[in-house]
Amino acid sequence: MPDWFPHSMPVIIAAAVYGLLGLAHGVYTLHDILRRPRYFRPGDHELVAALGKTTVALAPNGRDYWTASLGFHLSHAIGVLLFALLILLSGVAGIQWLLPLLVLVSAVYAFIAWRFWFQIPFVGCVLATALLVVGWVT
Repeated sequence: MPDWFPHSMPVIIAAAVYGLLGLAHGVYTLHDILRRPRYFRPGDHELVAALGKTTVALAPNGRDYWTASLGFHLSHAIGVLLFALLILLSGVAGIQWLLPLLVLVSAVYAFIAWRFWFQIPFVGCVLATALLVVGWVT
């Protein structure tokens, strides 16, 4: 095992947490794009049709609201996967100066998850943030 490996384990696990969250988000989004919406649809099934008939106020000539929201979800999943890759590269390459920034971004994700999302991403973000802090201080 390389010298850096034991010290980087918390960081690598944090990357895996974000990787799993991003992958699940992407798979669920692709399911909703390619098949009948299941994961990100409103609880009231009739709202999907209504969302498909309106646009985002910011772009009144743009895509319908439902299609735009699926695009937002897909780009978010890609962003989380890239964040996981950055964390992984930081851990494997031993880029210690990057860890404070990764902790900050992860803590912001945790706050957003607490305020706007639901329990699974919140717990994942808090866990990953704690692992990044451990990786930073050890």
